[in-house]
Amino acid sequence: MPEINIQKLTQDIIAAATGAAKAHAADLQQYVEAHAKIIAEGAKETASDRIQNKITDDDVRFAFDQIKESEATSLLAIEVTLKAAAQDAINAVISVAEAAINKAVGIALL
Repeated sequence: MPEINIQKLTQDIIAAATGAAKAHAADLQQYVEAHAKIIAEGAKETASDRIQNKITDDDVRFAFDQIKESEATSLLAIEVTLKAAAQDAINAVISVAEAAINKAVGIALL
């Protein structure tokens, strides 16, 4: 029966975990980019309105507080995506370790 090569298994586990987590990177990037644009547009509009005296200093503070509150809820969506990436990485790690054990003992034990 073959022994488990710790160095190779470690490399395989890292590759599997990284690959699984990276699958969520595009979703996270799209989400962050969309919200960055919304924040930038809101900041520009607020500053422009203040410069043109359309709104007061208190209005600027209020508008910015609204932006912050809105983005606080987006944190939940980011957390969910990160948790999904972590779970997929853990599942990949377990799968690789399971396969290594099964191969080493010579049967599909796990």
